[in-house]
Amino acid sequence: MKYKEEVIKDYLLEYLKDNELTINNEDIHDIVFNQDYFIIGYYNAEQWLIDEHGKNRTFEVLSYVMDQEKDNFGSIETVYDNAETLVNHYAYWLGYEVIAEIQEELINN
Repeated sequence: MKYKEEVIKDYLLEYLKDNELTINNEDIHDIVFNQDYFIIGYYNAEQWLIDEHGKNRTFEVLSYVMDQEKDNFGSIETVYDNAETLVNHYAYWLGYEVIAEIQEELINN
């Protein structure tokens, strides 16, 4: 499981519940992870990057985000010059995986 994947999954499920949306909506990723910020504020994002043991996960998250951007766009265009940008991009990319996992679970059940 990736860093804070459960947090992102919980955020998604809460968003769906609060806005009376379903996971099967074809625009759900865009609605949840692109039309609004996952986290707001540099300080909040910096704290989010520190795990419960005090370990800073910035480079792990940065590596994941850069790999996703390179794999999907062929190059890295985004400048990750602050924690807020980094965390929101991380939620964006990991959000795809979380949605796909939930949708797969629903199909298999």
